[in-house]
Amino acid sequence: MPKTKYGKYITSELFKKDPKNPNASVTSTRHLEDKWGGGHLSIDTIYVAHPHVMISQPHQHEFPQYLNFFSSNPGDAKDFDAEIEVSFGAEQEKHVIKSPSSVYVPAGLLHGPINFARINKPLLFIDIAVTGKYSRVGNTPD
Repeated sequence: MPKTKYGKYITSELFKKDPKNPNASVTSTRHLEDKWGGGHLSIDTIYVAHPHVMISQPHQHEFPQYLNFFSSNPGDAKDFDAEIEVSFGAEQEKHVIKSPSSVYVPAGLLHGPINFARINKPLLFIDIAVTGKYSRVGNTPD
């Protein structure tokens, strides 16, 4: 992009591969850390078409996070045919998401595994972390 006064506010460096799910279509700002936008927010956008465990172990973050599960049908935002299992707390309280949903994860809340257990129609998963430097406490190889 040519150097302009406001061009610094736009990035196209969004594409990355997911080694656990090589066929996934992933766009992200997570790898940019503080190089873009001052490091206040990171977003992963993943189209999920097949069942898989995204995060296998409970973990926590030092920042809040929003996990969003949306229809990928541009003609019908309610068109959702999937089940995602998300567990919270040391007691591993399991919740099953069966409709478009947003999950708020406060800083310090233990969460995971995240299991895309049944995917009959592809969905759009948007992970928003209120930080530019994503990290896990209790980090696992996931």
